[in-house]
Amino acid sequence: MAALELDALGRIEVLDEVGSTNDELMARARAGAPHGAALRARSQSSGKGRRAHLWSSPAGGLYMSVLVVPEVPDRLLPGLPVACGLGVVQTLYHLGCKSARLKWPNDIVVDEGKLGGILVEVSRSSGRTVAVCGFGINFRTPHVEHPTDGSLPVVGLMRCLPSGAMLPEIDELAELLREGVLLSVEEWTDRALAAGSNAVPLTGIIDNYHQFLAYIEEPVDVFSPEGSDYDIRESGVLRGVDGWGRARVETEPGKIEYFDASQVSIRLHKGDESR
Repeated sequence: MAALELDALGRIEVLDEVGSTNDELMARARAGAPHGAALRARSQSSGKGRRAHLWSSPAGGLYMSVLVVPEVPDRLLPGLPVACGLGVVQTLYHLGCKSARLKWPNDIVVDEGKLGGILVEVSRSSGRTVAVCGFGINFRTPHVEHPTDGSLPVVGLMRCLPSGAMLPEIDELAELLREGVLLSVEEWTDRALAAGSNAVPLTGIIDNYHQFLAYIEEPVDVFSPEGSDYDIRESGVLRGVDGWGRARVETEPGKIEYFDASQVSIRLHKGDESR
């Protein structure tokens, strides 16, 4: 999408409350909404996380979804969430949040803790593939009454900005994030199509992903979700991801195991949670 087209996008619609911005925007996509359409809500009653988990969305956060109509073969679509995530964290980085990183596969973290999360959902409608990139970012640090054991502390955007930096107005931040997501997707699309039949999902963006990947080259635990509990499956050193987005964990010297984000999660190794 060229800069002129970005300028031509309509304003981001703001809803006082919605069940889920992803669900609402996907319904609009099926009704013909265009690439780049976006909406945000002041609060969500049924915010969505990975594996159908509910996402707490009290008033005061930025809860937003951007519609993407990908122009790549279906086999490359697993790279779309990474392209969208890079658009979000790079925007935050350029705003001054220099510690913004992507915790594999979909959390936005900073040195102080968890800043937000990203959920990309893909569907087919009227013969076209459509996707919504939804993200929730703590504009200011919320109060968490019952934190989950082992979870990172929840922080707001101001906590990760340099001293004296001005927090952008939430409407301005939303526009910057939409632009960041769309430009990142465009860059990924161009590089993947240029590679032709040799392209894999992360073609052209894997190096950038590694620059913004949290815990790379650090000890981690790999968890297998079972109900509401998490059991450690393996421990090792995170060596990055492969071209399909699978986590590469060195579980023994010279032994790399590959993990799919649909089956596991990763945290810093026990004893390092405060980092």
